[in-house]
Amino acid sequence: MHAAQKPKSKLKFVTLDKESNVSTLWRREEFLRICSKKELAEKAQDIEVTIPVKKSQETRYNLDPGSFFVNRFWGRRPDGVAINEALKIVYILEFKQSTEGRGSQR
Repeated sequence: MHAAQKPKSKLKFVTLDKESNVSTLWRREEFLRICSKKELAEKAQDIEVTIPVKKSQETRYNLDPGSFFVNRFWGRRPDGVAINEALKIVYILEFKQSTEGRGSQR
C-alpha cells in the first residue's frame, strides 16, 4: 500500500480522443517527456516484426517492407493509456481492433 502512495509509482490515465493513434499521442508533451518518437519507433519495430502481416496489408508490406512495421505501429489506436512520468513508462492497455476486412458492426 505504501508503494502505491509514493510519487514514483503514480499512474496518470490519459484521456484519448476517439481517433487518437500512437502517432497523435506522441505529439503531446507528456508522452515526449517519456521518450522521443525516434526511440519509440526503434523499440516498436522490434515488436511489430513479430506480428504477422494480414492478407489485407500484404500490398502495403510488399511496396515498402522497411517502413511497413513502423507505419503500422504509428497507426495503432489504443483503447486506453496510462503513464508514469517519474519512471518514464507508458502502459498501453489495449489496442482497438481494426475494422479493415470486416463489415461495419456499428
